[in-house]
Amino acid sequence: MPTWFAKQVAPTNENSFSAAPELAETPLANSSAPRSRRTIYAPILPSDAPMSALGGIRIRAQLLSHGKIVLMVDRPVLDGFSYWCASQAEAARWSPLASALFEGGGVESVQIHEANVTITLDGTVQEPDDSAARRFGQAIRKHLESGLPAMADAFLACVPSEEEIREGLQAVIDDKVNPSIAGHSGNITLTAVKGNTAYIKMGGGCQGCSSSSLTLRDGVEQAFRAAVPLLGALLDETDHAAGDNPYFTELPAGSGA
Repeated sequence: MPTWFAKQVAPTNENSFSAAPELAETPLANSSAPRSRRTIYAPILPSDAPMSALGGIRIRAQLLSHGKIVLMVDRPVLDGFSYWCASQAEAARWSPLASALFEGGGVESVQIHEANVTITLDGTVQEPDDSAARRFGQAIRKHLESGLPAMADAFLACVPSEEEIREGLQAVIDDKVNPSIAGHSGNITLTAVKGNTAYIKMGGGCQGCSSSSLTLRDGVEQAFRAAVPLLGALLDETDHAAGDNPYFTELPAGSGA
């Protein structure tokens, strides 16, 4: 879907890492090479297990498109909920871990979801993605080993209920999102809310559309976060390979993707 959607929604105000043995087992892609979406499974340990009893923290990295780096930790970082923020000021209020990740610069947003920490780079720091991944992984390991919490105690008390989140997101879908993409025969369905994590599916012209990620990133996500405070991860469950009538089969010129 094209970037016109973004214009309709105003933007709102997841042992050293470099020497970790798991890095050799799962090499990071070179920043100039095609990036893999390969998922690396690491054992997840009980969230109530004492940190001192768990041994060294293992972290693996995955480089995605749009400057995203996913750091996969071998234990839960935020269990049952998720967190997303786009500024250090906000992170300082809610998440000591996210705040630490913003400190080195070059970060557009941080998302914490279960055992994964996703960092989106803002492009201001000239640093290879694999080097940035090592830097962020080192910061995550240091924070967790210090015993400091990933989230402030007040965070869960302020997260809206699942029903409130569901109602708020459905209103955005009905009033803004689906009317805006109806001209392209597209539609968005809210399939589930778990904790403060939302799951959606894209249908019609959006399913399999080469611009679907732009629609989600620059339109739907901005509208959702403007309407629902402390919405965490937004996960697309669409089987885009099964789309039989995508609006775009190739990215339109000037899409900015």
